[in-house]
Amino acid sequence: MEVLPIGVTILDRNLYLQYINSRHAELNHLKLEQQLGRHLREFLPQAADVIEPKLQFVIDTGRPLVNQEIRGSTPLANGRHLYRLASYYPVMAGQSVSHVVAIIRDAAVDDFQHQLHTESQQRLLRVLDNLFAFVGVLDLDGTLINANRAPLEAAGISLADVIGKKFWDCYWWSYCSDIQQQLKEAIAICQQGGISRFDVPVRMLNGELMWIDFMLAPLRNQAGEITHLIPSGIDIMKRHQSEAALHQSEERLRSVIESSDDAIITKSLDGLVTSWNPAAERLLGYSCSEMLGQSITKLFPSSKVREEQELLKRIASGERVASFETERIHRNGKTVYVSITISPLRDRAGKVIGACKLARDISPQKQQMQMLEQALEEKTVLLHEVHHRVKNNLQIVSSLLNLQARKASPEVASALGESQSRIKSMALIHQLLYESSDMSEVGLSDFLKGLINLSGSMYGIEKKRNTAQAGG
Repeated sequence: MEVLPIGVTILDRNLYLQYINSRHAELNHLKLEQQLGRHLREFLPQAADVIEPKLQFVIDTGRPLVNQEIRGSTPLANGRHLYRLASYYPVMAGQSVSHVVAIIRDAAVDDFQHQLHTESQQRLLRVLDNLFAFVGVLDLDGTLINANRAPLEAAGISLADVIGKKFWDCYWWSYCSDIQQQLKEAIAICQQGGISRFDVPVRMLNGELMWIDFMLAPLRNQAGEITHLIPSGIDIMKRHQSEAALHQSEERLRSVIESSDDAIITKSLDGLVTSWNPAAERLLGYSCSEMLGQSITKLFPSSKVREEQELLKRIASGERVASFETERIHRNGKTVYVSITISPLRDRAGKVIGACKLARDISPQKQQMQMLEQALEEKTVLLHEVHHRVKNNLQIVSSLLNLQARKASPEVASALGESQSRIKSMALIHQLLYESSDMSEVGLSDFLKGLINLSGSMYGIEKKRNTAQAGG
């Protein structure tokens, strides 16, 4: 009995104390030796007038008295007034009572604890009432028996409007049958000990909707039995708006990617394809399902595989690769000429996690360039042939004039010589054009030098100069 949290005392028929446990001694605020073997009035005079008649009743009748209030008229040693709940049980010896067993609880302590518990509950309710978060209490069948103030005020309703209703029929949810069904299912799960949590729009004042993070959890007693269900919710409107804006942004980006005429491909740092838009399928012939998770080198000519390895190293370091032209292999085996731009893909922390590749088909431009080059080469050959024929024709004309001048009179020979000079000037210009790189202009310095030398040879200037030098 020493370990019991209640006081236990045994008194004889004459009300002398025969036994008292340590708990009861503490309740009396006296040492054991101050109580054992003493009469009730000696160690507890404050309550003797109240206790003695009750003990005497038990001794005289042999009947117990249970939960009797004992209040002392004078303070105890600790300054508090005695206030006990006592139960008295007779111990029979034959037909008479030999002893009385008293079971004592300190009612003042119990009242104090009850008061503390009540005040604690009241404080908790005040805290809950001042929270904007939704907190309620449901019976096991889903009937609402309490809710804090904030969600009531936010919805423009009173507790009386929802108390006693099934939770799913309350104002907050009654606008949507799908949500009502979802709550019914959550309550069924909670009745079995499970916890449900999901985002849901709750109806507020004037029918406005506010998104909350809703949770329904069971409340258990000390024996572990489920006694109530506790719904709660917190405002996530800003988060929901941010997520909605992000989703809208992602949808716009996806729309741009899907409708782009350029192939947009993303890949991991080890070269595996992570996304593949319709333009990539049109350009290279492979569908998205065929390429996702595949190595991007599947599209490369063998001579370009090393190029990809070098590019991935640069991308991993965060470098943006400038546009360049290269080749890829179509599903049908044909070569596709593309212009490629590659940028690093980063996560929210800024870490490079892959690459985004923009590929544009330049095969038509390549074909046109090849056709232009071929046409230019053909025209260049033709032009060279024309120049060669013109040169030969001018040479023939000059030779004919020279032959004619030999048989002509001096006046005619002089006229023919001037004509021949003009022909040779034309031939000189033609020669310089033919020898130039672009055939569109002639260097004036080279032309004048050639013209002077040509004129000198024609009129014998060089010959006369040499004769004069020899005579001098």
